[in-house]
Amino acid sequence: MMTKKWPGFCPSVRRGMTLIEMLVATTMTLIIMGVVAQLFGFVGNGVSASRASLEVSAQLRSVAHALRTDLGGITVETLPPVRTDSDSGYLEIIEGSGTDTSLGLNQLVGDVDDVLMFTTASLGQPFVGQLGNANTMIESPYAEVAWFCQPAGATADGTQLHNLHRRQLLVMNYVGAGVFHEDQNGNDTLDAGEDINNNGVLDVSNSMLGSLASVQNEYDLSLRAIGGDLFPNGLSELTKRENRFLHNFTGTVSAAAFPYESTLVNLGTNGPLSGTRIGEDIVLANVLAFDVRVFDPTAEVLESTGAGVAITPGDPGYASGASFSPPVYGAYVDMGFAGAGTFAGMDAASQLSNTRCGRPRDGWHRQWRYRRHHRRR
Repeated sequence: MMTKKWPGFCPSVRRGMTLIEMLVATTMTLIIMGVVAQLFGFVGNGVSASRASLEVSAQLRSVAHALRTDLGGITVETLPPVRTDSDSGYLEIIEGSGTDTSLGLNQLVGDVDDVLMFTTASLGQPFVGQLGNANTMIESPYAEVAWFCQPAGATADGTQLHNLHRRQLLVMNYVGAGVFHEDQNGNDTLDAGEDINNNGVLDVSNSMLGSLASVQNEYDLSLRAIGGDLFPNGLSELTKRENRFLHNFTGTVSAAAFPYESTLVNLGTNGPLSGTRIGEDIVLANVLAFDVRVFDPTAEVLESTGAGVAITPGDPGYASGASFSPPVYGAYVDMGFAGAGTFAGMDAASQLSNTRCGRPRDGWHRQWRYRRHHRRR
């Protein structure tokens, strides 16, 4: 049987891609892959940035919660004076030499040299600390805490970063363990292994040998020096400035040494934990500012010159600001700020190198008032 061929009909022939078509297809595939890779990179960077932001926010919330918890358990009435027999502890705020005003607007770092110290009561589980070594721990419902910054090893664009430290020293009148009570067997005899002080004597005097500067890295106890012995502090002893953390390493009690304002000087060498415990007291790393302020209802809020922005004491440009009409009062301020207000003139003796740059705020007890009056006479 014969088939009829139509004029102009040609059977289809399947042929491959030309070299040019293959090159075009390969180029388009590479372009698409590059775009997809960039999209994945953008998404990855965004996820990393979001994760970093969340981590920083979580750290800040944790530190803020810890500080609020400490302040929530503060043991002392914050309205001075405080009686030395009140057994209530203390609150002390030390304003360093630097402020936001002195540093200026062009600085990345703000006020980082303030110190916040006080005694606090645990609102839940007792405070836990080390007694000589990591294998011996002690507990107390009260603690002396100090919040402060120290330079970190890191910098950002040439700017020195800081670490925020929280030192916790347990407050207890009687320890009854370790070097503070060697008679572990309770037989009034110095048995083998009980001579912790290595002096051949059974020590049950609730004290230990050593210097404050050397033992406070291993003993999380609030201690005071009396002669060559160290005794644990109770809340009553801590109403006196000479018994507080970093105030008086030698144990010297005299009118000449009063009011024991070497805290900032001692902070750099003996404030943070060191050695095998380095970093244990760091609650936040790479800090740009730790500015401790108090609310002053009499501090005036001013209007910045030309900008019409409200500025408070401590802000750059406050000295040249103008009063609102009517005047506005009430702001969080640094200790001893320049201007009229409750805390404007709270300057004190030297904190740093015999310059009048340290301004402590203390719940002054009556002993302070008497000694201050006696020295002026």
